[in-house]
Amino acid sequence: MIVSFTGDPFLARRAARAEAEVRGLEWRLLPPDPVQVQQAASGGLFGPGGAIVDLREVGEAEWKELRAVLEKLPEDAVVLLYDPKPTAARSRWLGKHSEKRDHPTPRYREKQRWVAAEMKRMGLKAPAAVVQYLGQLEADLEAIHAELEKLALLEGELTLERVRQIVALEPPMSSFDLVDAAAAGRFEQAMKLLRGLLERGEEPLRILGALSKHYTRAAALWAELQNRNLSDKDAAALLKIHPFAARKLLAFARRLDEDRLLRALDALGDAERAAKTGRDPVLALERVLLALRS
Repeated sequence: MIVSFTGDPFLARRAARAEAEVRGLEWRLLPPDPVQVQQAASGGLFGPGGAIVDLREVGEAEWKELRAVLEKLPEDAVVLLYDPKPTAARSRWLGKHSEKRDHPTPRYREKQRWVAAEMKRMGLKAPAAVVQYLGQLEADLEAIHAELEKLALLEGELTLERVRQIVALEPPMSSFDLVDAAAAGRFEQAMKLLRGLLERGEEPLRILGALSKHYTRAAALWAELQNRNLSDKDAAALLKIHPFAARKLLAFARRLDEDRLLRALDALGDAERAAKTGRDPVLALERVLLALRS
């Protein structure tokens, strides 16, 4: 029997580990080596064996050889495949030849619900604001889980202020703060926000990308607003983003005019080209913030 675990790396690995425990297998990830997998899965004098195979770094040639071995294994052999991000072709094979268990990464409200469930499982009690804060962090689930384990060791009330001081993860970078400060003519504040992002290790190109995405999405909403009125729900569906972010973007798009929008997009395009052709990306960011306020 072959069982595969795909989706979020943390969730898939935890599910695979739980399955291994149920089946009495030692948690030991084997490389995608056909010989090792066949030996482990074939068993021996004491009955059928079992293998847990790590497919995260498997190449196409390796997979082709391993696949041939897997397809010939006896039915009583147990193989668990840890494959968080399979290729499309491998995903189809897993769906046909294995019991495929997918564990997608939770997003937006689902991520907050996951945080709440993890905290409950660990006996952690905290206000809803703490759950919301942790659920909005731009970090993978494993990193957030590690922080929850750290919080579980503390005594006393877990207030939002206390959690912010303890958690060693940065809150999500928001292009809204930068754009709002620059667009309102608060250039010094925008520069202060920019310096803060850079000091904590944010890449200039990533900040530029966030600003570009912000304006590209706002442009899509602005164009749609020329034809019809939009609700927050409409904006969220159009952009396929969280309703909270859609609401803020929609309010921003309503304040834009065509000339200002085109100037901003041109400035961002020039800044990205400058940054990607060897010129100073920080200087490009400073110039684009200056352009956004006009």
